Amino acid sequence: MRGVLGVLLVLGVMVLQVSVVNRMVFPGGGGPDLVLLCVVLVALGRGAVGGAVVGFLIGVVADVLPPSAHVMGQYALVFCLVGFAVGRAGERAPGTAAVTVIVALMVAPLLAAGIGGLLGDPRVDWPAPMRVWPSMVMYNLAIAAAGFWVVSRRSGDRPRRRAVPTGAYPVRRRM
Repeated sequence: MRGVLGVLLVLGVMVLQVSVVNRMVFPGGGGPDLVLLCVVLVALGRGAVGGAVVGFLIGVVADVLPPSAHVMGQYALVFCLVGFAVGRAGERAPGTAAVTVIVALMVAPLLAAGIGGLLGDPRVDWPAPMRVWPSMVMYNLAIAAAGFWVVSRRSGDRPRRRAVPTGAYPVRRRM
């Protein structure tokens, strides 16, 4: 049941990204990438292998979802790499999850533009992504704060208090 809910959540995020967020005009020219945020947060909770698999699958769907005006497989590669890196960092150093999310949200748009440039996409020139990159990173970080809080609570990043079972300690009565 969790898998079905996860797939529905990811598909909902992708439809929301394509139909609502991509059509909005944001100050600074960039906008949030909810699909990238979803990959980063799932990878943080699932680990390296889970993050890579989920990133690849989300990337394949993003590659075929209209409007797909980029090289096929570009987002599958980017999201797979980002999912693996975030998941591995979460496994190796769980206390640095916030730094991992920040670095991933900063590097992923540049990685996507770099891979597009390497694959010969004529729409990729470095001045265009660099103009939009700061605002895109700020929007992603603002939205990721809430998602990071949810994932860190679920994955056990914070120390939790143990519940004391009833009757564990004898009750002393004053006389």
